[in-house]
Amino acid sequence: MSQCIRELTLNLGDDTEEGSVYKRLAARGIIRRNDKYLAIYGKYGDYKFPGGGREAGEELADTLIREVQEETGCRVIPESIGDYILVHERRKGNPEDWLEMDSWYYFCDVEEAMYERSLDDYEREYGYRMVWSTLEEMIRKNEAADAEKTPWSVREAMVMRELARIEERDLFKSGR
Repeated sequence: MSQCIRELTLNLGDDTEEGSVYKRLAARGIIRRNDKYLAIYGKYGDYKFPGGGREAGEELADTLIREVQEETGCRVIPESIGDYILVHERRKGNPEDWLEMDSWYYFCDVEEAMYERSLDDYEREYGYRMVWSTLEEMIRKNEAADAEKTPWSVREAMVMRELARIEERDLFKSGR
């Protein structure tokens, strides 16, 4: 049974502002091999963990499996889906006034074999490509990213910094 190891909140709006709200649930994969993480790299130099929005009637684990394969061509091993970081996010939306999204970042593994990707139009427009990168590189690029063009880069950098803290704590505990 997976459990939440961290719960983070990112509020980039004024809670007193009114307007239309688009609510969304998403599942994203934290997939690590050696010292690198599977990520999506975009044309604006930003990184994000693969994943996306839940479709009607879909379980979050199914969303994770579907989205990771669509964006990367990698298949999540269902039995590997473990603990998660939960992020509550509120920011300016498009076209609604506000986007309120809960994203579950699941720790998981993928098969060695690669399969076909199936990018959405906007993902092709952003030039999404699968890469393996270090947290340090991803954090550095996302902190320098243009949040107007890649509003998710703020959320992703927050999760990446949290992962770096988790890694540092685990290294300290193990005496490495």
